[in-house]
Amino acid sequence: MLVKPMRVAEEPVQEAGRAIKSPLLFDLFGNFSEERYFQLLDIQPVSGQFIEHFSSLHCKLYLPGCSESLLSLNMDDLDTDTKLNRALVKNLGLKKQSKASLSLILLWDLPNYLDANLLHTLIQYLLPHCTDDVKLHAYIHTRGQMPAEPGVYQLQSDGKIAITLKDQQTSSSPMYYQETLQKTLSPFLVQRSILLSGGMQEYLLQRRK
Repeated sequence: MLVKPMRVAEEPVQEAGRAIKSPLLFDLFGNFSEERYFQLLDIQPVSGQFIEHFSSLHCKLYLPGCSESLLSLNMDDLDTDTKLNRALVKNLGLKKQSKASLSLILLWDLPNYLDANLLHTLIQYLLPHCTDDVKLHAYIHTRGQMPAEPGVYQLQSDGKIAITLKDQQTSSSPMYYQETLQKTLSPFLVQRSILLSGGMQEYLLQRRK
């Protein structure tokens, strides 16, 4: 396993954490084998458990830990393609001259918090670094209110995902319907989706061929 430079998760404020089943994500992980090489991008700061999960597999992990810095980007300031591309390169480290071949992109719950235009631009930026059949995984809030900030998601040994929130404040949710989500994440199309406990929809999308 080869790991790109990463930002490690800081210890979050311990607020009413919970664990959820994530069938689509663990089914996906179960399809990876020691014989198959793959590349994975995870945008959140990662934990040791995450790296340990893939330590026995033939893979390359891109772990920029850029979820918080992406949230701080202001589309009004990034008013040219050059400025926007430079900001994304700074956050994700993927340059045109050194293309990756990503098989899987993990966005966790970030799509709920990014400006829709920035989210769409992020997808377009990533596409040249993806395989033709790349998959994208995300959690989308389906209720009117959601946590004010993205959660910290960590793999557990019992096959669940632990979610820790930094505080208990809430904010309005964009409540993406499937059609809107697909338009924003184009050319990705929903392959499977499952409603999870707590009002989140788990989505697995695949690049349109």
